[in-house]
Amino acid sequence: MSDLEKISTEKDKHSWQKKYNITSKNIASMLGQNISLFICILLPILLVGFIWTDFGMPEIGLGLVSDGIVTIVLFFIGELMMMRVGADGGKLDPEYIAIKKEHASLVDQVNQIGTTLMAMFCEWQIDVEYEQAIAARLRALKLTKQDWEAIKHDQKKDLADTYGKQKALQIRLLQRLKPIELNEAVLMYESAEDVHHTRGGVPISGEDFMKKQARSVTKILGMLFTGLLTVSVAITLTSDISFSRVMYTFFKLVVLLSRMAQGYATGAKAYNTVEVRQLQSKAGYLRQYIRFVNEKQYLAIEDKYKED
Repeated sequence: MSDLEKISTEKDKHSWQKKYNITSKNIASMLGQNISLFICILLPILLVGFIWTDFGMPEIGLGLVSDGIVTIVLFFIGELMMMRVGADGGKLDPEYIAIKKEHASLVDQVNQIGTTLMAMFCEWQIDVEYEQAIAARLRALKLTKQDWEAIKHDQKKDLADTYGKQKALQIRLLQRLKPIELNEAVLMYESAEDVHHTRGGVPISGEDFMKKQARSVTKILGMLFTGLLTVSVAITLTSDISFSRVMYTFFKLVVLLSRMAQGYATGAKAYNTVEVRQLQSKAGYLRQYIRFVNEKQYLAIEDKYKED
C-alpha cells in the first residue's frame, strides 16, 4: 500500500472516530436530560409484564406480597420521575422565565452598586417585618403594645387566668413567634438553602417543595393505600383468570397513570407557582435594597445597625 493510501485510510479512520464520539456524546446528553421521561415510559410496560408473568408463586401468600411490594415501588418511582418531568415543564412557564430574568437583572444591578450595605438592610427588614407581624396579631387579639410588653413573658397559667384558655393559647403562639431569616445568600443566589418560616421573608424554593412533597407522610400513606387497594382487587378478581388479569391490569395502569399525573402536577407547581413566588419575593427585596442604597435610606438607621 502506498503512503498516500495509508494517509487516506488514517483520515477515514479518524473521521469515523470523531463522528462516533460526537454521536455517543449526543446520545449520552439526550439520555441524561430525559432519563426521567424514559423511566416513566418504561414503568407501565414493567407493570404489565409483572402482572402477566407467572413466577410460580401461590395465588394467596407470597404472590400477593410480592405484587403489593412491586406495585408500591413502581407507583413511588412513577410519581417521583414524573415530578422531575413536571419540574422541567414548569421551568418553561412564561411567568417563571420572566421572573427568573428579572431576578438575574436585579442581582446584576446590586452587584454594580455593591453589597456592603446588604447586612444592614437585611437586619432592618427583619426587624420591620417582625414588628409588623406582632402588631397585626395584637390587633387581632385586641391588645395594645403596652399590654404586650406587660405579658410577653407570662406563663400559660397566668395568661389563662387573665384572658381565658382560648386567648391565652393565641398569646402563647405570639410569644413563640420568631424573626424571619434574611441574608445576602438567600436574596442573591438561587441555590441558597431553604429558610424555615411561615410568613414574610423568602418563601420555600421549588426544589425544597418537591423534597417535602416526596417525604410527606401523606404521600407515603397514599402509596401504601393504593398498593393495598390494588392487591385487594387481585384477591377479588379470581373467578375468570383471563378476564380478571385484564381488569386487574387495566385498573393498575389507571392508578399508576393517575399517580404519575399527580407527580407531574406537583413538579410543575414547584416551578410555575412555588419557585415563582420565591423569586418574586427575592426580586422585591432586591428592588428595596437598590432604593435603600440609591436614596441613602441607610443614613436614618445606620446608628442603630452600625457594626461593632
